[in-house]
Amino acid sequence: MDFDAQYGVVIHQDFIPRHADDTYAKIFGYENAQEILALKSILELIDPESQDIAAHTYYALMSGIEKPQVRSYINRNRLGEVMNVLAIEHIVEWQGRPALQITIVNLTQSLQLQQSLQQSEYRYRALLNGSGQGVLIHHQFSPLFCNQALATILGYPNPQSIMALPSMLDFVDPAYRARREEALNNLFNHKIQSSTVEIKCLHYSGKPVWVKLMETIIDWNGQPAIQVTMTDITEAYLLKEKFEQQIHVDYLTKALNRRGITLAGKALLLDNTLPHHHFYCVLMALDELKQINHLFGHETGDKALIHFAQQCQSRLADADLLGRWSGDEFIAIIRASNNSIARNVAESIRHSIDSTDLVDPETGKHLRFSACVGVSKWQENDTLDELILRADSALELARSQITNQLVMV
Repeated sequence: MDFDAQYGVVIHQDFIPRHADDTYAKIFGYENAQEILALKSILELIDPESQDIAAHTYYALMSGIEKPQVRSYINRNRLGEVMNVLAIEHIVEWQGRPALQITIVNLTQSLQLQQSLQQSEYRYRALLNGSGQGVLIHHQFSPLFCNQALATILGYPNPQSIMALPSMLDFVDPAYRARREEALNNLFNHKIQSSTVEIKCLHYSGKPVWVKLMETIIDWNGQPAIQVTMTDITEAYLLKEKFEQQIHVDYLTKALNRRGITLAGKALLLDNTLPHHHFYCVLMALDELKQINHLFGHETGDKALIHFAQQCQSRLADADLLGRWSGDEFIAIIRASNNSIARNVAESIRHSIDSTDLVDPETGKHLRFSACVGVSKWQENDTLDELILRADSALELARSQITNQLVMV
């Protein structure tokens, strides 16, 4: 079979087909190019889960944000059958307007791939090496082929250094290795036809690298193998992680905000490896915040809140959680082996603000303020809301007496 016959070409503008050849049509199960041109959009040929990516890629290419390259996609033929293809991109002009020309290589049919590789393995390797994405082919995690892009993503000097590894699992973070083995079994047992997943890998320097993998079975020199297409998403992942951290942190005190402490607290109570009977909730409220704001201004009040949050954090263990619960209230989820230790932690927090660096802007004298504290202990089958509710009741009881009080229930 002629290797060139496996290439199909389409030209489109905003996914509206302007030109296609018969080979492209037949790859997708159509009789001729006219049937492709009759489609309203060639997005219909792309797997629904990949359509957003394809649309984003098109506009990035046409706006010059990205350069044309070789990409892997999951497409569907006329019968709805999944196809794994390589798409080779070129920007062309069509009737005076820019358009995107896509050359499709169908990697689904193992017989065609096998014959193509036998006729011209060099051309196939050149195609993969020209991809901007990392490409690795392995059998039972033993590398068979690697391109320079993948070596670069992982910080290795060249593809040969990847090929010399006993297993591709060597550069997969240990926490993700079992999942890769499970995914391999599912592919070979035909439980899934392809797999797309985001995992953490290990850079050659030892730092973490987050990548997106697309895995599929191909025929390599007559034997089944796994083709892995790798995209570096570390920057996007870190930005997402930073954004998620920011939306869970109080902008003023840098403690967790109400949403953040709620999510983190629920996660603790769902962790069955931790002794829940050691959990305590400490709810704290500044006694004089309203007066400080009224007499000295909100800027001084903000400094009081920041100071109190810092003092609280310094009294807590690394595994404890601290959050700003409301305007003048803070909450901590702590672990202590008994009531006495929990009370000592709470008392330490309460007395931490006996002396501060805050001064009266007019007189220069040090400001004095205090806090009331309510403490509750986790009870059998408690939810986080129930634990907090009892601490809130204890805090209200402390505030109903005089300032600078602690109540434990």
